Amino acid sequence: MRRIDLLRNPKRLIPILIGSVAGIFVLIDRLFPGIGSINNGSQILLNWATVIAAFALIAGSINVIIHHIKRLASTDPKRWYSIALLLGVIIPPVLAVYGYTTQGRANVLELGLFQDVIRWVYAPISISLLALLTFFALTAAIHAFGAGQREAVIVVSVALVFLVLQLPLLAGLPYLGETLGWIQRYIVMAGLRGLIFGAAIGAIVASIRILLGIDLPYLDR
Repeated sequence: MRRIDLLRNPKRLIPILIGSVAGIFVLIDRLFPGIGSINNGSQILLNWATVIAAFALIAGSINVIIHHIKRLASTDPKRWYSIALLLGVIIPPVLAVYGYTTQGRANVLELGLFQDVIRWVYAPISISLLALLTFFALTAAIHAFGAGQREAVIVVSVALVFLVLQLPLLAGLPYLGETLGWIQRYIVMAGLRGLIFGAAIGAIVASIRILLGIDLPYLDR
């Protein structure tokens, strides 16, 4: 039924055809990079996508700025949080324009003022957020033990054991370092690779569904 509706609705059918054909075209170029005509066409499509993404980012930023400016003018008790967001959106472009006009540097990362902002503002905030995540993890562990779920208890127990075994006071125990290294190289790495493979397979399946028009994240709302 959905396929019939799509065929009857050109406003949905045309974007699906364009997205699927462009995606398959770029995919063929990545799988068979030696074909010159396909490579040139793929590069053109990627350049178009870059330009469109840049304009979409600009439009989204303008929309966010307008929304939070209106929020500041409202009576929302949390409207002052919008000031921090507006500063975060406005300051990087202002620094980029300043660096380009005064020092002729198109790369804002090379600007000393930008590096100072990263060092004295962004880095401390990031470290604070990571510190808060530690407390969130501790709270989640306490809830897991309280709920009595066997899987959660096993995971938290193993994590606590590894944290305790890596304390400097226990570094002198015989065979402890070798045992932990073996576990990390084989058991932990096997689990991590399994997660990576699972995520990769999920991404492949999701991509195929989008290319075939089964899933329409760019149309469905």
